[in-house]
Amino acid sequence: MATIKISRAQSGTAALNYALGQGKLKQQDRDWLLENGVEPSLISGLTDRAVACGGENIDLAHVKEQMQTTRTLFGQRGKTEVMRVIQSFGPQDFVATNPADWQRVNDLGVELGRRIAPNHEVAVYTHLDGDGHKLHNHIIINMPNLKTGKKYHHTNDWQRVTRFNDQLCQEHDLTVIQRPEQQERHTLAERKISAKGAYVWKDDLRDRIDQAMQDPRTSDFKSLSAVLSDKGVNIRIRGQSVSYAFLDAENKRRQARGTKLGSSYEKGAIFDELANRSQILEAQRLSEQDHQRLIDAHRATQQRERQTQSRKPATQQR
Repeated sequence: MATIKISRAQSGTAALNYALGQGKLKQQDRDWLLENGVEPSLISGLTDRAVACGGENIDLAHVKEQMQTTRTLFGQRGKTEVMRVIQSFGPQDFVATNPADWQRVNDLGVELGRRIAPNHEVAVYTHLDGDGHKLHNHIIINMPNLKTGKKYHHTNDWQRVTRFNDQLCQEHDLTVIQRPEQQERHTLAERKISAKGAYVWKDDLRDRIDQAMQDPRTSDFKSLSAVLSDKGVNIRIRGQSVSYAFLDAENKRRQARGTKLGSSYEKGAIFDELANRSQILEAQRLSEQDHQRLIDAHRATQQRERQTQSRKPATQQR
């Protein structure tokens, strides 16, 4: 059972120093490993909090310098230098006293980092200290995309990262947390009104948002805003939340935040669905390009064959 925590770090160096924990493995943790049968020769070589290290697009011997150079290269001077993801596993999947599991857990951390932030520099440090000695990864993601230079842009990203993490656990036959599906939020008053078959303006608003999200024109936030506008709804981003405003069936101005409508209407859920839709459209576009290239190649081959056939009589005459 793997759980996820996400945070931002203003100092990439500080985040990496903590994740590596150079020379900071406590004696009580070393004693615990010894008491639980880990080879003394192996324990004597452990000094850092990180018992396994890995990464993607990174030289672990120079990770701080490399990430800083990348941020400088792309001119990124924002408050956030790196993203931090903590991926923690339960004892039913991995045992902290089994050194082979240290590397397995680290490999899963690298794969998770690769999925949530492709084309980014990712460093992963595996710890076994802390409450219950659960194996857990500190995944440090540098903000710039190495291909585009754009920042890691996912705000309120817990749902998307958790989905990737659950998929990864399923693929490796690990325990997956059973979470309740996203639900709408209805107050007691709304439920009473709805039970009488009367008009509920929040349901009207939800219907309009659902229709906009299902509209084939909706592929990103800009197009979603335009489609919602056609349906009489104004959408606004307010920090970590999103709000919707419209005139209801009684021509009254109504406004509600996504948190008041339900988890499906919150900023994170909306942006995650739009991001997935963009990825699917991009994959389809690339697939169509590949298909067109095959068609062009086939046509070129046919043309060469026709040219070859047209030259044969002349050759035979000579």
